[in-house]
Amino acid sequence: MGAVAVAQPAGTVTLVFTDIEGSTRLLEELGMDAYRDALAAHRDVVREACGRHQGYEVNYEGDAFFFAFASAQEAVDAVAEAMAGLEPGPIRIRVGVHTGEPGLDPPKYVGMDVHRAARVMSAGHGGQVLLSLSTRERVETIVTDLGEHRFKDLAAAERVYQLGTGEFPPIRSLYRSNLPVPATPFLGREPELATVTGMLSEAGVRLLSLVGPGGTGKTRLALQAAAEVSDDYPDGVWWVPLAPLRDPTLVLAAVAAAVGVAESAGGTPLGDLAKGLAGRRLLVIVDNLEHLLPAAAEAIGSFVQACPTVTTLVTTRERLQVSGERVYPVPPMSDTDGEELFRSRAADTGVELDASGELTALCARLDNLPLALELAAARTVVFSPAQLLDRLGHRLDLLKGRRGGDARQETLRATIDWSHDLLDSDEQSLFRRLSVFAGGCSFDSAEHVANAAPDTLQSLLDKSLVRRRESTAGPRFWMLETIREYAAEQLAITGETGDLEARHLEHYAALADDCFDETLGGRDDLERLEQERENLRLALDTALTTDPELALELARRLAPSWKQRGEYREGRERLAAALAHAPGTPTVARAWALHAAARLANRQSDFEVSDNLANEALAFFRELGNQRGTGLAQSELGWNARVRGDYDTARGLYEAAAEVLSGVGNEQVQLTALGNLANVLSNQGDHARAVTLLRQVVAGSRREGSSYRLALALNNLGYAEEAAGEPERARRSLEESIALSRQGGQKADLASALHSLGHLLQATAPADALAHYSESLRLGREMEEPRLIAYCLLGGAAIEAARGQPTHVATLLGAASAILAQTGSVLAPDEQTEVDAIEATCREARSAEAFTRAWEDGAALDAAAAADRALELWEETE
Repeated sequence: MGAVAVAQPAGTVTLVFTDIEGSTRLLEELGMDAYRDALAAHRDVVREACGRHQGYEVNYEGDAFFFAFASAQEAVDAVAEAMAGLEPGPIRIRVGVHTGEPGLDPPKYVGMDVHRAARVMSAGHGGQVLLSLSTRERVETIVTDLGEHRFKDLAAAERVYQLGTGEFPPIRSLYRSNLPVPATPFLGREPELATVTGMLSEAGVRLLSLVGPGGTGKTRLALQAAAEVSDDYPDGVWWVPLAPLRDPTLVLAAVAAAVGVAESAGGTPLGDLAKGLAGRRLLVIVDNLEHLLPAAAEAIGSFVQACPTVTTLVTTRERLQVSGERVYPVPPMSDTDGEELFRSRAADTGVELDASGELTALCARLDNLPLALELAAARTVVFSPAQLLDRLGHRLDLLKGRRGGDARQETLRATIDWSHDLLDSDEQSLFRRLSVFAGGCSFDSAEHVANAAPDTLQSLLDKSLVRRRESTAGPRFWMLETIREYAAEQLAITGETGDLEARHLEHYAALADDCFDETLGGRDDLERLEQERENLRLALDTALTTDPELALELARRLAPSWKQRGEYREGRERLAAALAHAPGTPTVARAWALHAAARLANRQSDFEVSDNLANEALAFFRELGNQRGTGLAQSELGWNARVRGDYDTARGLYEAAAEVLSGVGNEQVQLTALGNLANVLSNQGDHARAVTLLRQVVAGSRREGSSYRLALALNNLGYAEEAAGEPERARRSLEESIALSRQGGQKADLASALHSLGHLLQATAPADALAHYSESLRLGREMEEPRLIAYCLLGGAAIEAARGQPTHVATLLGAASAILAQTGSVLAPDEQTEVDAIEATCREARSAEAFTRAWEDGAALDAAAAADRALELWEETE
């Protein structure tokens, strides 16, 4: 304790943690005597400043202080004074300040607020003071908003502020992670956590499996361990939940989606991962793998071999038995930790329990299994620990005696049985019906499919049989996989499985239909589809075996979301399966499914396949007399021809499509047809007519009120106006397109418009143009859009040529040329003329050998690496 006589604050308290940055290095630099003197001076400065502002010294250990203040303003004033006092000396401290209501444990504090304050401090740098939002709201001082961050306690992101306006490196937080927010804090298990984090830190450990029965807390331990070691993985820690997945062939695709590796045309998930993660240091947590074994084990084993810089942490009920696997059998909680967990979960229900022999005996009878403890603790509202021990203990003896196998699994099964039997009939009915969902559901879906009533659902939540998590679309309700499996068994016993699967299919087919938009312009619809991704997969699986015609309809309606996520491979395979299961007769559903498959194929530059599918769709639409389908199929063929540089064919197809679609009574598709025709006219050099048509499209889009389609139309118009020699009009059009795209969050349109504006400005304002190209390039890299990346590289090459950097030009042109060739794309004639002129000028400026070497260096890069190289070059020249 410090010398200042200040009473320990209670209630709302502001907690201050300090620590010296680089103390070991400083000791080596100063020597023992000088360091000891500096450390003593540091202690005096901090203590005096905090004492003057009524700070209560909770603890001093090593070179770190812990103070508490009754006033947040006094805490911040004390810290500011201490930082000023330390300025002349060699010691720099980092400080974290957080306001909360910690529990009193005189002379100290306990609870999550204490951990939170420490986490905030540990994220900072020497000389930096970080404030949590709760502190910022209580003080009047100059701060810098650092945005939202998550810390290693895995709580939800919160806003962090820096005292003052100094410049520091990015704070150390979980900024590269998709780890979920746990419903409850991590309690106990310090030895197990230390063991797992130690194993992850061992050289040569690249695959670690946490193995144990359901309910042992494998997932929670894995998540916490991943958070603790996150600083060792500069490219992030990523969570891949496999519990909702039913198809083992999608395991690597799920990994790729989680870590942000997009599919390549004609590639494989393993190949894409190997290429996309080359040289990147990251940790991947593959959670709940056991139901996909043994095929999933082979997939993970190949992933580990193909990605040598990646560490993989797996949770599973049985080991994978693949080369290089290290196994950690997750034990039950210790007696002390088990009781702490039980009491904490009971407290969540409003029941405060004291330590007792009955509680100790109950936790022991439950084998200190986290899930069993949680289920039993949820019943303390009705039963005391002694009553639970009597009632549940008898059930454990009865059911464990009937089963063989792992004793912990028997305990858990008996506990779930007991919890289920205590439910009333309505609760049991909803409990088993909720098992039909994959990855959880909204209340609306639970109500429609499972006849959920709010009170009944709340009761299941109170009993820990159902969990709740927040999402952007509202609350979602889900079950732990162990409980869901039990509930599914109960559904099968009652003979309701078929009926519930049919209702599930009907509901999600209707949802997909409601969200369907060929352009996917509505962000809310995108979010709804993303939230229900696993349920939609499950519904399509059901349709493939029970209703082939509906499977065609559903797959077609899901095609835009596959396209939006870049999951072309899964979309094409699913559409192919739907087409294979349904009769080959020319129905409207089959024609639209063929059209959707053609769209996905051409987005992977698989033009021959796309043409075949689109032509088959076109024949069906014509046979069926479907004008809209006819026009859109012709547009798809026109798109393929235009990208390949066959402008005459593209123009004929677009003109035919525009004529057909003019009679369908749908202004949206008419505008789309006119826009397509205008674009190919611009490619052919008929800029005046292109501008006229695109102005019609812009006017129609304004009437329609869709900011998405208006942004796209303005982008096309701006590009055409530039080509037509109207730079000021072009600039206004493109700036409006950029503003609308930013406002609507439409990354693809924003990136395209930024590129167009960059092209417009590259001759008159090269610095501005390069800034636009850079932002477009970053978006293209994020979305894995190789053609956009190539166009940005070409624009940047023009600027580098004007700057007299022929080597950079050769590298950028080589990379762009390779990307365009790989995607089967061809530049418009005027674009090709511009590129040829740049290339010729730069070839003259360098020797043939040097130019070829730089060109080949660029050509060897994939799209992502080429984007990175260009951004590095441009940052160096800023």
